[in-house]
Amino acid sequence: MILNTCHEITTNVVTCRKFGGKIRAWKEIAKAVSNLPDHTYKHKLPSNWRRLKSKYNQYKKEGYESLIHGNFLNTSAQKLNGDACKWALARWSNQVNKCANLAQLHAEYNKEADKQGWKHIKEEKTFYNFIYDEEVMPLWYGHRYGELAAKEKFGYQFKTKMPAFRDSLWFSDGTKLNYFYLNEDGEVKTVQVYEVMDAYSEVFLGYHISKTEDYQAQYSAYKMAIQTAGYRPYQIKYDNQGGHGKLKSGDFLSKIARIQTATQPYNGKSKTIESAFSRFQQQYLKRDWFFTGQNITAKKQESKANMEFILANKANLPSLEDIKKVYEARRKEWNSAPHHKTGKPRIDMYLESQNPDTKAVEIWDMVNMFWVTRKKPITVNASGLSFKEQKAEYHYMVYTEDGMPDLNWLKKSIGKKFVVKFDPEDMSEIRLFEDTNLGLRFVTAATTKLEVSRGMQGQEEFEASHIKKVTDQVKKVRRSARDEMEDILFEHGMTAEQQGLNKPNLKGIERSKKGRKKKAQGEIGQYTKAISNQDWDDEVDLNQEVEVNLSEKIV
Repeated sequence: MILNTCHEITTNVVTCRKFGGKIRAWKEIAKAVSNLPDHTYKHKLPSNWRRLKSKYNQYKKEGYESLIHGNFLNTSAQKLNGDACKWALARWSNQVNKCANLAQLHAEYNKEADKQGWKHIKEEKTFYNFIYDEEVMPLWYGHRYGELAAKEKFGYQFKTKMPAFRDSLWFSDGTKLNYFYLNEDGEVKTVQVYEVMDAYSEVFLGYHISKTEDYQAQYSAYKMAIQTAGYRPYQIKYDNQGGHGKLKSGDFLSKIARIQTATQPYNGKSKTIESAFSRFQQQYLKRDWFFTGQNITAKKQESKANMEFILANKANLPSLEDIKKVYEARRKEWNSAPHHKTGKPRIDMYLESQNPDTKAVEIWDMVNMFWVTRKKPITVNASGLSFKEQKAEYHYMVYTEDGMPDLNWLKKSIGKKFVVKFDPEDMSEIRLFEDTNLGLRFVTAATTKLEVSRGMQGQEEFEASHIKKVTDQVKKVRRSARDEMEDILFEHGMTAEQQGLNKPNLKGIERSKKGRKKKAQGEIGQYTKAISNQDWDDEVDLNQEVEVNLSEKIV
């Protein structure tokens, strides 16, 4: 810029005459150039008019290249180069035998320099300039501080904008509920909370508090969110941890939203709910004295708990039920508070907004959405159906309209496998489906199996009647099954009687035609009794006559 100005002055006849001619003009120009303020015009042009004129002539002849210093890109003056640079970088990046600081790196380098024939480095600052060079830092940062920290510092960050209306995007995430409570054993504990939030308004729509973040917590939070909104969201985003795999396998998430996506793993900035929940902790949960503080990465002293005071008042800590009530109240305060960008109450933003692409939820939609498909099918046995869920065991039976076990269905279904759908919040009923080539086919519903007391002393009035009805029905089914098969055998001339032998009676149901005569040999009950009383080392003839006092038999 300065040399171009010199050219304008010296080549313009009128201007050059004002400066006193060409020779006089260069002297005045050199004087003006030397008086230019350094902070505005950072140059190294000579102040002597002859040298300045010479520099100008070189510039006019060679162009901009004449202004570049001769040592530019010349590495001969570098103190660290070649293998020495690589060694220093490798030593600083060593994750096992870590280099504590630059002073250690300086000392170890000079020892290595003696072995390798490198130049000794006098100042520690040389290593600082090399290690913290903008082009070198990305190489070692991940090895020294972790790849996620390097990703956070050097990775590309998208600029995004929030949805323009409600129910366009819901975020969900689980975290620690930042309250201490006292359990029944007098221990100080914390629990987890799973929240579902509308991205547009930051309204907390649904939540669930539990000891761990599992699929049931997520299920309950989404169910509450749907009930609160009255609409299905267009898209939901979740962290793909906890029990989301189970929800996806049961088609739960696809029933709720048109699009279901997992947030980018290990990328806190993609989780808008984390930012909102952090503000919720700082502005609302922090008001209660039993606040646990924010997560362990929080650096501010204000974000930490006053453990001295909490431990001094350990006996006064609230119960789990108490903190659930406090948390519910704080959520209402958050939803009613002004949004940090619009200034309007969050709940008003949500309720006043309309989404043209979302569908209102009807009663039958709730049933369809919130019944989860169990991953593994269940096999029916003589006891009905049983399975474990969340470490709890459940037993079911198919009952008729009059409340009796459907023994005909049970007889035909033993050994079959059924796909089960259930509501995790109401395990009193399950739905059974057959897995066919065309998809799941509904078979029937089963309810919790009725439990009766084994001893008469503990039986309630209805139990004795129920037991008798079921016992009579069992006998009826046994007779029916036997008679059905006997008819088939008779039709083909294959009954025992048609072949000259006797048909055995149904034990416990039918009696011998000869009446109540004493019988020892041949009775199956006596035979099995003899087996149960035998020791393995006894030599007993099981065909010998067993004396039985029929009067002592229990019929």
